[in-house]
Amino acid sequence: MPFSAVLDACVLYPNALRDTLLRIAETGMYQPLWSGRILAEVRGALLRNGIAARNVDRTLSFVQSAFPEAFVEGWEPLEDAMGNHVKDRHVLAAAVRGHADVIVTSNLRDFPSTTCDQWDIEVQHPDTFLLYELELAPDAIVRVLREQAAATGKPPHRSMTLGDVLASLENCGAPVFASAVRSLL
Repeated sequence: MPFSAVLDACVLYPNALRDTLLRIAETGMYQPLWSGRILAEVRGALLRNGIAARNVDRTLSFVQSAFPEAFVEGWEPLEDAMGNHVKDRHVLAAAVRGHADVIVTSNLRDFPSTTCDQWDIEVQHPDTFLLYELELAPDAIVRVLREQAAATGKPPHRSMTLGDVLASLENCGAPVFASAVRSLL
């Protein structure tokens, strides 16, 4: 059974990062997890960024239907017992309830090791998480990224190149990962 990772809203918000993380999950390298509240945060952030509600809802519907087993329920009674930053206690509670191995987040300071270690949950920045995935299966990750690039663009617009995807990931907070992938090409 693959390890499981709660994906915080901040890593599900950027399109390129979300796409990469979920495409890797589709390979079976890890099991993604999230709660309804995490997805609600993603929805709110996308709407605040001016993305049309129908597009946001369609995207989140695709995400949920692709990974129905990712949805963690019953975390709410645990929330108040979490000792991390109050606005992110729901994320740690979902990780505990979902028996996650890792929380993937850009907000590392909101998840101090003193509170996460007691639950045996590691917290990783998406750059670090993606690097670990690359170390585990470099050929598979490069293939996923090539497929991600090829899946973009609808005529008359061109598809992204692998370089475009890596540049997008750099901008989303995964510059070391992008550089490591480039070194393999």
